[in-house]
Parts: sequence; C-alpha cells; structure tokens
Amino acid sequence: MNNLHRLLWIAPARRSEYLSFNLFEFRFFRDSERGAALLFGNHWLFSMLVVIPYILSMKVILFKARRHFVMLEKNVVGVAAFHEKPDSLLVASLGVAKEYRRLGVATYVLRYAEKLAVRLGKEWLELTVLKGNTPAQRLYVKSGFSAAKERRWSFIMEKQVRSY
Repeated sequence: MNNLHRLLWIAPARRSEYLSFNLFEFRFFRDSERGAALLFGNHWLFSMLVVIPYILSMKVILFKARRHFVMLEKNVVGVAAFHEKPDSLLVASLGVAKEYRRLGVATYVLRYAEKLAVRLGKEWLELTVLKGNTPAQRLYVKSGFSAAKERRWSFIMEKQVRSY
C-alpha cells in the first residue's frame, strides 16, 4: 500500500474540468454499493435521465467546493471535493474507481484532507456517509472518524485534526 501511496498525487480540477469531474464522480458512485445505485439498471436512456440531473445537482452542491482528481500516473483513480466551513473542512465528495478500491487510495485522500485541514487552521474534518455503505464506514472509523450525527439515510462523521 505504501508503494502505491508514493505513486498517487492529487491534482486540483480546473473550472474547465468540472464536467469531467462530475462524470467521474457519477461513474464511481454508480459502481459503488455493488452496482445497485441505479435502481432501474444500466439502460442507456434511463441512465441519461439520472446523469444529467445528478451533474446539475452536483454543480449546486459543490458550488464552493475545491474539486480534485486523484491520479495514478496519468490515470484518474479517484475524485475528492472539499468545502471549508468555519471550524471544519468537509469532505464533500470522495470516490475511488472500482478497480482501485481496497488499495489505500481513499486512505491517501483522507490523509491529504487532514493535512489540508491543518494547513487551513481547521479543528475538524467532517464527512457524510450513507448508512448502507458499510465498507466506507469501516474505512472512516479505521481512519479515526466517529459518528457525530445520524440522519435518515446517512451518518455525519467527524475527526479532530491535529498539527503535524
């Protein structure tokens, strides 16, 4: 895993790359939860009816977020978006390509986010995870996060950051 971490890097997305960021994010989301993210299957027309509203909603949700590509050589293996709050840095989005999961990519992103939070003078790192996404919940607990709030479909988790 540490060998892979040496090859990973995080590149900020330029405004002109936001559409491709959203498409990658949608693909990684669709591939999560054992492919059950699209309730009606993978039919192209229905997928388009979901992709377009998804991209538009992400434009609104991530309006002020800093979007990043997680790169392995010249390949995008993940995406992450961070949003500054007064006392915390919110990991607004975190997705890893299906073929790169369980290799430490998300752990790398979380460490990057923690360092960014420290650099920005934040006290907390915060994220939201769906209740049904138990692999992500295990990762976040292993990374030092704990559930701070419970919502109908998700948990808000947080971790206190410390200076390095």
